[in-house]
Amino acid sequence: MNSAAIVSLVTYNFWADERILDACQRVSVADLVRPLSPDPGWGSLRGILVHALDTEWGWRLVLQGQDASALLDPSDFPDVATLRARWREEAAAWHAYAGSLSDAEINRAYGAAGGQGPSVWQTIVHVVNHGTQHRSEAAVVLTGLGLSPGELDYDTFLKTGSSPA
Repeated sequence: MNSAAIVSLVTYNFWADERILDACQRVSVADLVRPLSPDPGWGSLRGILVHALDTEWGWRLVLQGQDASALLDPSDFPDVATLRARWREEAAAWHAYAGSLSDAEINRAYGAAGGQGPSVWQTIVHVVNHGTQHRSEAAVVLTGLGLSPGELDYDTFLKTGSSPA
């Protein structure tokens, strides 16, 4: 794997997150926190979004060798504006991190087992894939509210010219 591909995937991930957040701007706070049925596991639309953000934050910390034991609390995000502000901080941190990686660093294995774990690029791909799952869940909720976020596919991202690659 190479650094340009990783930067493209990270940029895509946060582009797609922004599209979800754009659609959420039109959601009432009541709908943001309303219990979901069926519940995909995170309780509410806000719960889905906070879980996705928490995962992006946590894995970045792991990759940077920092403590990732803390969890984000959905109650710290009473509205979409608060959530978006924190997500943009995370996007900036990810862009700085991904942009600093060499090809050798991206292909390096890490982990407690003497560096015998997954490679950095594999974990980044996992983070992007995980985000895809939860953006899909959020998109279903939003579409049910008449607020579809539209296409979130990587090829749509590439066609917008948003990719740095």
